[in-house]
Amino acid sequence: MLASIPFLPEMSSSIVDLGVATIKTTVTSEISEINRLVKTFLSNNKKIIGLDTERAIKIGKLPKTVLLQLYDGDYCLVVQLPSEDDAVLPLSLFNFLNLPDLTFVGVGIHKSLMMLEREFGFTCKNAADIGPASWNLMSKNGAANLSYKMGDIFPTQKPTSPIFDDWSTSALNEDQIKLAVSNAYLAFRTGCFLSTGFRVI
Repeated sequence: MLASIPFLPEMSSSIVDLGVATIKTTVTSEISEINRLVKTFLSNNKKIIGLDTERAIKIGKLPKTVLLQLYDGDYCLVVQLPSEDDAVLPLSLFNFLNLPDLTFVGVGIHKSLMMLEREFGFTCKNAADIGPASWNLMSKNGAANLSYKMGDIFPTQKPTSPIFDDWSTSALNEDQIKLAVSNAYLAFRTGCFLSTGFRVI
């Protein structure tokens, strides 16, 4: 469910219900709104940020990253990335991704970051991939009751219909927003779970 809040053109704010959590979410391409959310992230003083991306393909063109999702445990920012090669990108976002005291976590994050750098020039100082290596580490260290612990992490309301939708549209539908937020939420919660269990932070 999305609870709509009054919004400006090219920016929408919603409360996204994932079943296990309700997430305050902003979907935007506006630099001023991106700057505002980056300031909010910094004021929250979180050390782990969940990161995910969505890609789209147009006929006759190569696939391209169209969304960047960031979640800090309180807020989710869904950035609608420009399709134009000469578009102005927010400097705050570039600098935020390169802060040395933050760790960005995500499933397949290194590939996502490679695409972000190739397509938009974004780089990231610290990134941790949540993948098979993470689960192998957990298994070797004898994490008890893993399925029980992970039960509070996986969103219970994760739609599948967006696999048929166009992610490059300027007006994302409710299920697209929910899935985008869900992926960033899962990255953040899993990163926190792993870091707490193994004293990474």
